[in-house]
Amino acid sequence: MYQVMDYAEKSVLPEGTVVNATAPAAVGMRSLTCKITHMLTFGVFSRAIPERMPACSAGGMAIVTVKTMDHAGRGVMASLGPVGGGAGGMATGDGSDGSGANNAFLRNTPVEINELEVPIRMRRYCLAPDSGGAGTYRGGLGLTMEFEVFTPGTTVTARNRDRTYFASWGVLGGGAGANAIFTRNPDGPDTEALGNTDVVPCKPGDRIRLVGAGAGGFGDPLLREPRRVLTDVLSGYVSLEAARRLYGVLIDGSRVDEDGTRRLRQEMQKARPEQQKDVFDFGLYRTAFETRWTEARYRELTDILARLPVAWRFFVKHQLFDALDARLKAGRPEEDAELVRELFDELAARYPTLRTSERQAAG
Repeated sequence: MYQVMDYAEKSVLPEGTVVNATAPAAVGMRSLTCKITHMLTFGVFSRAIPERMPACSAGGMAIVTVKTMDHAGRGVMASLGPVGGGAGGMATGDGSDGSGANNAFLRNTPVEINELEVPIRMRRYCLAPDSGGAGTYRGGLGLTMEFEVFTPGTTVTARNRDRTYFASWGVLGGGAGANAIFTRNPDGPDTEALGNTDVVPCKPGDRIRLVGAGAGGFGDPLLREPRRVLTDVLSGYVSLEAARRLYGVLIDGSRVDEDGTRRLRQEMQKARPEQQKDVFDFGLYRTAFETRWTEARYRELTDILARLPVAWRFFVKHQLFDALDARLKAGRPEEDAELVRELFDELAARYPTLRTSERQAAG
């Protein structure tokens, strides 16, 4: 693959796109954009040679930073380390856990150093069970980091987070990885799901939990060797429930129920719908998203945004997202591209300067 890329004569990078940005486009998350470009490139090759390419890696690593004060009132600014996930499953084995693929060069900061230098307390730092996509070869697990802060005015940032909604894809029957999760005060009465937020002001006693995304699995999970599933369960990587539901493996104590597993896998195989033709499993959120934003609708949206000045694009995109959802909920499903054009015309009627800006950008 790299040899082919070395001989490439031309890269097509249209001006104004995310890979060839024009002012005043935001470029502060360029490292995440680079990682997504890597993953998409591998995905393109998977279309042609899926049996030789790994499933999708976990995506961007959240670089967790804390700005706070110590007990003497001295300002402290520290990076606690990256929180992400592992590599995609491959034809030759499971993906690496915790940090893999295009994030494998990153290293963590020991818990003891963080607690010594920053006035926080680490409550949890481990691999996230059931986060790797199921497959003949499992996707790499995500990391979990949970810590408590003690000082007023503390701010936590978690930049480069990815996969909050769109999961890392599995290939050739492998499942998508689990999504990333960002939570304030988990498991309590005032739990707050932070979604894609990356700057969080905290008060004393707040706990912050980050769970990195899991990578996609490779191949049919029902073909995974039961002994591998048993090892994952005993290691805390896969729960008993997931072993049964995803892999069709029954475990009794510290051994595999071989007869029960054989019967269960036969039942699961018979109950499956016809095999999907697509190479990829993109996960539930993206599948649902693409029933609303079909290829034709998204192509029309892209054409509209490309005609607009950079300053309008984010606003218009999210206005059209909300408008389409509202229209579909109202039970008025017009044809694909025509619906997006109609919604844009309605938006332009509410904001006349939008048309003016569009004409200026074209001229």
